[in-house]
Amino acid sequence: MRKGTDLTLFLLLVAYLVWVPMPFGSASDASQLPLVVPPLLICAAVLLLRASSGTQFRMTRPARIWTAGGILFAAVIGLQLVPMPMSLLRVLSPQSAAVWARAVRLAALADVASPRLFPITLDPSATSLHFFRVLAYLATFLAAMMLAHNARRTVMASVLAALAVFEALYAVNEAATGRYSVWGWKNTLIFGRATGTFVNPNHFAHYAAILLPMSLYLSAYAWHTAAPAGAPFGRRFAKMIESRLFPFCAGLLAALASVAAVLVSESRGAMLAIVGGLAVVGGIASRGRRAALRGVLIAVGAIAAIVAVVIFLGRTEAVNRIEQSQASQFSSRAASIVGAIRIWEMFPLFGSGAGTYQDVVLMTRATSSVVLANHAHNDYAEILATTGSLGFVIALASLVGGYVALAKNAFSEEEGEPMSWRRRAFKAAALTSIAIAMIHALGDFNFFIPANPVTLAAIAGAAVVAKESRSSRRELGEDTGSSLSD
Repeated sequence: MRKGTDLTLFLLLVAYLVWVPMPFGSASDASQLPLVVPPLLICAAVLLLRASSGTQFRMTRPARIWTAGGILFAAVIGLQLVPMPMSLLRVLSPQSAAVWARAVRLAALADVASPRLFPITLDPSATSLHFFRVLAYLATFLAAMMLAHNARRTVMASVLAALAVFEALYAVNEAATGRYSVWGWKNTLIFGRATGTFVNPNHFAHYAAILLPMSLYLSAYAWHTAAPAGAPFGRRFAKMIESRLFPFCAGLLAALASVAAVLVSESRGAMLAIVGGLAVVGGIASRGRRAALRGVLIAVGAIAAIVAVVIFLGRTEAVNRIEQSQASQFSSRAASIVGAIRIWEMFPLFGSGAGTYQDVVLMTRATSSVVLANHAHNDYAEILATTGSLGFVIALASLVGGYVALAKNAFSEEEGEPMSWRRRAFKAAALTSIAIAMIHALGDFNFFIPANPVTLAAIAGAAVVAKESRSSRRELGEDTGSSLSD
């Protein structure tokens, strides 16, 4: 019974990952409730299941870092929502106190009753939404960490690769027919660029980019398992053709679909992030003096692969977009980042409140009043502005610290325990997805489009699966043949 329940919860998690990119990247108002509730319920259910079976966890170091970071970051946003006396608010956030004091005076002039307690955030409703989003991301990470063990990692990677193919086909259909719409809704905000099931082509390209390593993992796994370790290239190739051709080609097709999706979206940032992510992980995997050289070679290879796909697809629009300077677009993005820095200067410690950038940036006069910026085109700058130095330090330290710990875990023997090739390869793919996201975050706000961080959280969770005792895994019906080495 526990085995069936555990498998059901995993399938529900996978179904949730299939759903999140569909309703406009889960950025629409109507999708917020189904975005938040399922992962919280799945995580709570799997915790109860593991508690009832007496499972004892020994979390890996990256899992501990990311879990602690997620809890602390959610706590910072929760603190922003706590109503407090004006005297205390003046100490913690003088600018928030000044804004709320002006609101009280305006309410008095309008003869409207005002509260006596005030939160740090300037928009409690927006901050509440982001608080529950962060909880959903954390719950997705924890659920994947406890459910996506052994062969289930490969299943998850296969589903994500299939999503990459679907999104690419959706986008190619948009570009071929010239009907840029999402589920019948005509995209009048950004016209002439494919967006898949997202609204913004750059956010769609980011989603396709972080799925690319999962597809490459499937092909690599098929190639590796085609023949025993140490087999000559010719024999391995023949065995792959004989017994692993379908999974190898499926992974390769999904990888090409991801690249094609990025190209039809004409996202320069996603293209650069893919090259950078592959180079970073390639360099990390090559220790010593060869690290930099291998990173450069991988970057050159990635560029060559993208150029080959461009030539094959004939996407001259993507090439033209890369060549165009578009100084006005760069200046508007730079202004949105400057606005975030000015917000941080006004709210240095605790920020203006998660989700308040769009309203507070008007106070900085850094952006044009004609085209309002709803986000800073730099995730790190917006986190700094809206959660302050405290939230920024927690977010960045946990993100980088967990990444470094996972890299050490993936490419070295942690605590003397052996690790299977399959698990090491998945960790490498997850590191690449995370690196792509971290690089792209420098020039866009993909962490604020829910489908992207949810998917990334699931990938990261599957890469840091909690270690359990053999008896606990047997009781839950898990594969004990792989033992801890997997």
